[in-house]
Amino acid sequence: MNSKHQYVELSDGYFIPALGFGTYKPEEVPNCKTKEATKIAIEAGLRHIDCAYVYQVEEEVGLAIRSKRADGTVKREDIFYTTKLWSTFHRPKLAQSCLERSLKKLHLDYVDLYLIHYPLSMKPGEELYPRDENGKLMYDTVDLCAIWEAMEKCKDAGLAKSIGVSNFNRRQLEMILNKPGLRYKLVCNQVECHVYLNQKKLLDFCKSKNIVLVAYGALGTQRDKKMVDQSSPVLLNDSVLGTMEKKHKESPALITLYILVPNSKVTEAIKIAIEAGFRHIDCAYVYQTEEEVGLAIRSKIADGTVKREDIFYTSKLWSTFHQPELVQSCLERSLEKLCFDYVDLYLIHLPIAMKTGEELFPTDENGKIIYDSADLCAVWEAMEKCKDAGLAKSIGVSNFNRRQLEMILNKPGLRYKPVCNQVECHVYHNQRKLLDFCKSKGIVLVAYGALGTQRYDQSVTQSDPFLLDDPVLGALAIKHKRSPALIALRYQLQRGVVVLVKSFNEKRIKENIQVFDFELTAEDMKDLDGLNRNFRYVTLKSVADHPNYPFADEY
Repeated sequence: MNSKHQYVELSDGYFIPALGFGTYKPEEVPNCKTKEATKIAIEAGLRHIDCAYVYQVEEEVGLAIRSKRADGTVKREDIFYTTKLWSTFHRPKLAQSCLERSLKKLHLDYVDLYLIHYPLSMKPGEELYPRDENGKLMYDTVDLCAIWEAMEKCKDAGLAKSIGVSNFNRRQLEMILNKPGLRYKLVCNQVECHVYLNQKKLLDFCKSKNIVLVAYGALGTQRDKKMVDQSSPVLLNDSVLGTMEKKHKESPALITLYILVPNSKVTEAIKIAIEAGFRHIDCAYVYQTEEEVGLAIRSKIADGTVKREDIFYTSKLWSTFHQPELVQSCLERSLEKLCFDYVDLYLIHLPIAMKTGEELFPTDENGKIIYDSADLCAVWEAMEKCKDAGLAKSIGVSNFNRRQLEMILNKPGLRYKPVCNQVECHVYHNQRKLLDFCKSKGIVLVAYGALGTQRYDQSVTQSDPFLLDDPVLGALAIKHKRSPALIALRYQLQRGVVVLVKSFNEKRIKENIQVFDFELTAEDMKDLDGLNRNFRYVTLKSVADHPNYPFADEY
């Protein structure tokens, strides 16, 4: 797999490029433009080509693909081609014939992805939009489950590697998912999705069912007079996008695409980290990036860089799974996304239980987090069972204070002690007392936010001090000819703290591994100890009224 491209794994094991080239065009644009645009897209590096029978440009798209194959730019297997079943072919005996027409125009033997274009059936025939004498569309009555069975037959026949849907809502997706005798689950749902319609609820539902959401209209285009109300706002003129354009020196279009597909950066960052020498990968169910992290790790296993046993992988139990009977299911979801048999370390993410359900942050009508009642000792017993089942080699906690740690340590019948406590820890909040307590109990302290980062956009007040600009760090950086970040990281290691560092920047990732190449003096350590001000960047204010809020205690 070419590292230049970002991929998302489909539930059937195939991979879809995260960025695709759409070939739909307004009627006034000549078809020859599609051929040239597709060739340019392939030359630029795009490998995901999205089309449909109804677009009526598949001859031109096929010609462009064959042209770039002929000149050696790509092979057939490099291209991920999507087409769609049109609504006039919904009757089960017609579904395959629609795909066969597309393949004939394309001069291809198969498509990579075949979608039901709409859940609406129209009268069969050669007219794409059949109308009655009053100009009204003429519909047909076809059961969606029967159409899906016909789609499954297309996959059986080898005409489509993967099958999915487009423009389906949750109810329609569930209709397919709950179909008796379902043989192939839909791998994706292609829908309109952009910053003005981010499809958050549908996205969360699809993720919970391992269905990839594919976004069309990502730039909110107004270029089609037939399809779009011309009075609709021009998304790319939005003032927020304009501000971000100036800040990041990127076009509004690129900013928009990055917002929609941020997790693609995760895969590349993890690959770079492993290549640089990192072997400890920290993640969590709530981060919603475990598919991408797992893909990166498996990629580096496949190319021989590492073996599974070389990687120390941490995941975390999220707060909506604190009911003891749900604890293992959260870990199993993580393992399924990762395609792993076990994790090396499993942590209780927060000592705060939230209402069970698919919402990560369940809120009431006033936007307040809805809590749940769960005994921490009962949660810990469920964690012990995860270790017994071989799903986690070690178990620990995160964001626990001393009182909450003692609650676990003093639990009657304790079988496994928490091996670590992962907490915010940096030179402005060095957790001296908590570190001493953990050491006395044989518990390792793991530090997150070690660079005092302001990158946690939703968690950190942007007026908070920028730790890496501290003059003491700056002076020591000059003294040791290292960056302030390396000084901050080295400080933690010499205190016996395991330190986590996050970056999407290749240069910084490679620089951070150099933390083992120098040592701070006792005087340096004393100067850095003096920076402590018990200052937290991550305060978790939204749950400050919970009885188990961990930061109300001194430590």
